[in-house]
Amino acid sequence: MLYKTIWQLLKANKVNLVIGVVITLVITFFYTQSIDIGNTSLQEAKILILSEKTSPIIDGLTDYLKETQTVVTMDEPTQKEIDDALYFQQVGVVLYLPDDFTEKVSSGQMPTIESQSRPDAFSETVVTQQVTTFLQTYVVFSQEMSAEEALEKTKAVLAEQGDLVLSPAYQQRMGRLLSGMTFNLLAYGLFMSIFSGFGVVNLAFNRKAISNRNQVAPVAKRKLHGNITLALIGYSFLLTIGFSGLVLGLTRALFCVATLWHLLNVLVFLVTMVAFSSCVTAIIKNSEAIGGISNIFIMGCCFIGGVFVPSELLPDIVNKIAAFTPTYWFIQNNLLIAQSQSFRGAFNETFLQQSGILLAFAAVFVVIQLVMSKDKANLR
Repeated sequence: MLYKTIWQLLKANKVNLVIGVVITLVITFFYTQSIDIGNTSLQEAKILILSEKTSPIIDGLTDYLKETQTVVTMDEPTQKEIDDALYFQQVGVVLYLPDDFTEKVSSGQMPTIESQSRPDAFSETVVTQQVTTFLQTYVVFSQEMSAEEALEKTKAVLAEQGDLVLSPAYQQRMGRLLSGMTFNLLAYGLFMSIFSGFGVVNLAFNRKAISNRNQVAPVAKRKLHGNITLALIGYSFLLTIGFSGLVLGLTRALFCVATLWHLLNVLVFLVTMVAFSSCVTAIIKNSEAIGGISNIFIMGCCFIGGVFVPSELLPDIVNKIAAFTPTYWFIQNNLLIAQSQSFRGAFNETFLQQSGILLAFAAVFVVIQLVMSKDKANLR
């Protein structure tokens, strides 16, 4: 009878569940369609070259990159404008040429060029290699001839180009990064659905009339609460299976060993989501407050944690604030999995450390709930 009642309450919450499923489905589908893993050609990169000075060498490098890439321009952009351009995909890779760029190249040295790119800008490696190839070729010729002749010779030699084909290892890396981004979306859809379910059920059973009736019921209060919690944990686990299956179905072409680590990360995050949902909905008795946490807090954590906006594009202060939320560490584990070539040694150490932080969040939520429950019992 109890489980039937909980089921009816959860059915009444189906709108929030459907919203979470639809949002996850739509965004995941968009991500999976944004990159064709089976395509063996590399898409052009949108490159922004920033330099305080101009010179024939810089112009030559720019012309060389234009042959295979798209070079965009911005008039004295601020860092915020650059970050916005990266986020809205107006720029894929930013190259920062140092002030002594021309002097170093002219003297036969390789300058240090800093770069910034979108996390999913898979052509950054190719662009960096092209820049290195151009500069190394120019340096070799500049030792035997004048600067003007060396530049012309470099252009002539590098004009002979073949077709660029992606290696299987490069495609695998691209697939892991895309898979990691899709698993990040579970931090919103799955978290919101689990929290909403806890909120609906706990608000119903915490109503004064229902609570008074349960006080005189033949079932012990602790046992009743235990059965409710067990039912909600089962509900959360089934949701996790469903949402994970949805992601796996849409990214089935990307399945690899990294996928298993992503699933393990989801299970660790599930513990934290359940602990948080149980704690908050047990303390807060107001439906508007529960709705506010679902719509504002959870979504806010996703924004600053790196779900919708990559953490690399966010200011350091935002990342420091995000570190106090479990969502941030779930995303960091996904990034670690996606960017790792080997799943041993340093990877295991970092993964366990970040998973331990997630479980520490869960432990804190459990302790808070136990303390608050004990205080309420003493007041009675």
